[in-house]
Amino acid sequence: MSTSAASNTNENAGVAFAIVLGAGAATAIGAAVVFFPSLVKLTSQRVLAASLGLSAGVMTYVSFVEIFAKSVSAFTDANHDENMAYIYSTLSFFGGVVLMKYSFCFLTIDR
Repeated sequence: MSTSAASNTNENAGVAFAIVLGAGAATAIGAAVVFFPSLVKLTSQRVLAASLGLSAGVMTYVSFVEIFAKSVSAFTDANHDENMAYIYSTLSFFGGVVLMKYSFCFLTIDR
């Protein structure tokens, strides 16, 4: 690694650390709201439910994007061109969704 690349990485480390601290503080403040009944009374259940739904959606999206990029990379490393790697990754994802749906239907017990 060159000297300029190393110094650029060190400059960004402070900013990255500050962002991580900010995200951690926001999480702690958000969690603290739930533990204090007086603060919970100030919020509505609709807002809390929407916030939880939004955060779950964001986490699912981030996980999907990260896994999908690794899948495309793995297909590219297996000597497929980038377009076919993208298609195979997409088909694998939706194939997994269909497989999970059908396995859920077959494995559930009717009551």
